[in-house]
Formats: sequence, structure tokens, C-alpha cells
Amino acid sequence: MNSNIDLHRQLQEHLDKLPIGFPRTESGVEIKILQHLFDTFETKVALCLSLGNSSVPTVQKRMKRKFNEEYELDSLRKVLDKMYLSGSINRSKKEPFKYSNAMLAIGMFEFQLGHLSKEFMELLHQYFDEGFNDEFFRSSLPQLRASPHMNAIVPEYNIATYDNMRKIVQETNQTIAVANCVCKEGEALLGKPCKQSNDIEVCISFGASAYLDRGQARVISKDECLNIMDRAEKEGLVLQPGNSLQPFCICLCCGCCCGVLTSAKKYGKPAELIAHNFYAQVNDEACNGCTLCLARCQMDAILMDDSKAIIDLDKCIGCGLCVTTCKKEAMHLMETKKKTVPPKNAVMLYLGILNEKVSKQKMMGSMLKLLLGKQL
Repeated sequence: MNSNIDLHRQLQEHLDKLPIGFPRTESGVEIKILQHLFDTFETKVALCLSLGNSSVPTVQKRMKRKFNEEYELDSLRKVLDKMYLSGSINRSKKEPFKYSNAMLAIGMFEFQLGHLSKEFMELLHQYFDEGFNDEFFRSSLPQLRASPHMNAIVPEYNIATYDNMRKIVQETNQTIAVANCVCKEGEALLGKPCKQSNDIEVCISFGASAYLDRGQARVISKDECLNIMDRAEKEGLVLQPGNSLQPFCICLCCGCCCGVLTSAKKYGKPAELIAHNFYAQVNDEACNGCTLCLARCQMDAILMDDSKAIIDLDKCIGCGLCVTTCKKEAMHLMETKKKTVPPKNAVMLYLGILNEKVSKQKMMGSMLKLLLGKQL
């Protein structure tokens, strides 16, 4: 038992080197999470992976070097594919497949869709509160950003494409898929079903999705995707695309289930933790105090004062949900003075996060290792 715990501790320290790390806690809850995701042999295999993709022969050599154990390539390949399909590691899109470590979020947690348990969700919540939330929000480059619903944008705004999710969908040449929301699924297991919407199929992905590989998603057309986004706006869900010019996903999120939004709201100024280029503003003369915007706001950023809505800019992320249903047109979205332009793609996003995490010298060394196919 102790040797197994030691292996999982090694894996925790190994995964902590990823852009979004896997920090140690005083309670050791992170070890219980790893024990849930990796058996003893899978832990050894994961210790032979890295942030960059590794071929099966490379993993075989590392197993020999690290543990003095030899395994046939076919057997090792089957284990790696099993780990990928169970959601504990990543795999390249094309054969011959290569494999890499996955972060907890966005990564291993999301990949447990359809396989969650109440006990696992309780461990995750404990871990988020004890250490992972601070790690997740540590970087100035968040994995997701908040983009406005287009019905909230006035025509005179020349909105950038990276903030126009409808245009992203209309112009993409990639496969579009939709899956159930793992956050909603997990909260329901804890006896806390979503208060905002009964629609659980709200996670959109682009390209060769791991969700598709695992049978957790279905392919949809552009029109169906746009209809899902329209329904999300009516039901009061925030648009959170991947934080890159070519987003790998669009999450449609509520403030009661979404791990990102609920965790951000535990901090004093959650708006500083979520990239956004707009904020809401109230026209006091037009506001009739109907309070509809309070129910729409997923960040609890709207308060009533003397029967007028006021915006807490420390909480507002400019999603536009308060604007789209304001019958008196008292709510408007305003552009922030400083624009947050996302990285080119997911690779540049995570390299940017890693760059903030380590010194410039270590970052150069990490880049060199990745180019040479070595472990970080």
C-alpha cells in the first residue's frame, strides 16, 4: 500500500509540472483522486508520459529506464489506449497514435463524463477548495474566456471575430460536436440539479474531439449549433469559448454548476479571473426595477438600490445576459478600455501559461525538451 501511495505521490509531483498543475494539499485529497483515475500500472505508465506527445516505443524505453521493467509494444499500446478512453491521458488525433499527460481541468475531469460518481465529485470539490482553484486561476491567461451573446451587441460595435461566437461557428471548416455538461452531471449526483436550465447537452467542441472518440458527443450541423446557442441565451447561459483565436470549444455555462464560474465567485474580484472585453452598464432613467436582470446574471454582479439595478464591475464579465431581456433597454454592454486578445491556438495558450509558471531559463529548457521529444 505504501509503495502505491509513493507512486501516486510521484505522479502528483509529475503532473504538477504541467501548465495547470496538480498541487499538493495538507489533507492529501489529491492522492485519492489519482488513485481513482490510475491503478498501479497505469500510474507507472503516466510517469513515463509528458506534456508533449510520446510514441509507444518511447514509453516502452522510459518504462525500462525508470522501473527496469520490459513490456511488449502491443500490450503497452492497449494499456495506453485504455487509459485514453477512460479519460486519464491525452492521445494524438492521427495514427500512429502518440500519448501525453492530461491536466485535471480542462482535461481528466471533463473526460469522466458519463462515468462520474458522487464520491469522486466530493473529492474534486474538496480538492478545488484546498488548492486546485488557486492553481487554476494563477495565470493571467485563463483557459476559457467570456464572450457576449450577439443579441446584446449594438450594431456600431465592430466586434472582433474572437468575441463573435456565431461568426466562429459559421466560418469554421471543422467538425462540430456537442456533449453533455460534465459540471451539470456532477452537481446532479450531489443532489444539486441545475437551477438555470434543464438542458444538459450544452458543451460544443470543434475538430477531432476526444469526446467523439469516447462516444460522449454527437456531430451536429452549424445550424443546430447556432440553435443551441440561441437556446442558451434564452435560458440564461454564459458563452465561454476556449481562450484562443481558434477556440477548441464553446461551453454554455450557468452560475450554479459551472466549475469555472462557481470557483471564480469565491474570490473577491472574479471578473479579474475571467478574460472578457465587455461590461454591463445601466441607464438609471430607463430602469424600472423589474429585477429580471438579477435572475439572469450568473455572476451575482447585479444588485438593486432604490429600485434601480446597479452593476458590480468586480463581478461583471460582460456576457450580455442582462441586456438581451431588458424590456426597457436600460442595460447596455460597453467595451473595456483594455482589450484581451487571445493566443493564436491552444498550443500557444498552454505554452503561455507555462511561461508564466516557470522562469525564462526553465521555459527555454522545457521548449528544448519538447522539441527533442524528452520529458519535462
